[in-house]
Amino acid sequence: MARAERITGAGRRIWRWSRDSGTQPRLLLAAKAAAAAAIAWFVARHVPRVAGEYPYYAPLGAVVAMRTTVFAGIRAGVQTLVGIVLGVLIAGVTMFVGDPGIIAVALAVGLGVLVSGFRVLGEGYSWVPMVALFVLLLGGQNAEGYSFGYVTQMAVGILIGLVVNFVVFPPLHFWDAERRIDQVNGVLAQQLDDLADVLVAGEPDTAAWDRQQARLDKAIADVRDRVATAQESRRMNPRGALRGSRARLQSDGARFRAVERAAWYTTDLTELVARSGPVADNVGRPDPAFAEPFAAALRQVACVVRGDCPAEEGDEALATLEEALDASRSNPSQVTVTASAIVALRGVIESEKRATEDVDTETGPFDGGGRRG
Repeated sequence: MARAERITGAGRRIWRWSRDSGTQPRLLLAAKAAAAAAIAWFVARHVPRVAGEYPYYAPLGAVVAMRTTVFAGIRAGVQTLVGIVLGVLIAGVTMFVGDPGIIAVALAVGLGVLVSGFRVLGEGYSWVPMVALFVLLLGGQNAEGYSFGYVTQMAVGILIGLVVNFVVFPPLHFWDAERRIDQVNGVLAQQLDDLADVLVAGEPDTAAWDRQQARLDKAIADVRDRVATAQESRRMNPRGALRGSRARLQSDGARFRAVERAAWYTTDLTELVARSGPVADNVGRPDPAFAEPFAAALRQVACVVRGDCPAEEGDEALATLEEALDASRSNPSQVTVTASAIVALRGVIESEKRATEDVDTETGPFDGGGRRG
């Protein structure tokens, strides 16, 4: 029994690691790409007439269309086909110069790069000069047949890739977005705890805060991309019609907006406390009447952001700090900094509350059942 429990526990840990590290979706994508390429290669060899002479482009098309979301695959496939057609047309124009030579090659590349600069081409931009060169140099005397085979087989492969991606477990990237939001919550909470330590000790490290802020900025940018991918993964996805997927997507969006607001206020607090505030640049430590409740409020708000405490406890800590502020007006500069910090801390708490009226969409982390921890 004990051995079975150890095996089961190890299996759960491996499963959790593969999910958290992104290994599961990568394995699924790799398997689908391999299957789509194999199917495309089989079909391509049975395409009639001249297109059947170029079957190797079909697996390439299948790989092009295999993306992390169904919509991204469709977009990539269409943009690639447009880029290929433009490359073929450019090659046809340069052929009027004569046999493929220095001038023809230079003209094909120059026109291809010029045309590929249009943003509407998206992922198809790099195909324009490349296809122009392929048709010009590899097509030779059979440029028309080569061009037709190239476009046809790529279209076959792209279509197969899209079908496979649509039919075989089309991904919904909600879990990844939610995990990244939880990670940003951890970064925010840690920064607030560190600010409390600096406030008490009075020993700021400007370089360390620069690194911490860079880490926070990178985390916010990363989670923004993950949330955008989660939103895109629902588009043109049959699984997007599943019950609860729309609500879950709205939940993730609300949580991210709350985290983004909290990050802005945390950055403001960092500037107030550690970089230009009462413990920065040899200004010295604030009066204990402010420092102790200030640090306590920072730690309590960090607990709220982390999801370990209710928002009401953060309100109570801020109320205590406001009482200390009201009790003394002896040092105007310290009072100003403390009052500004209260505004920022209140902003963090309100960001937590205003994410949505539903508790599932607050900024704190989720447990395995989808509720906040």
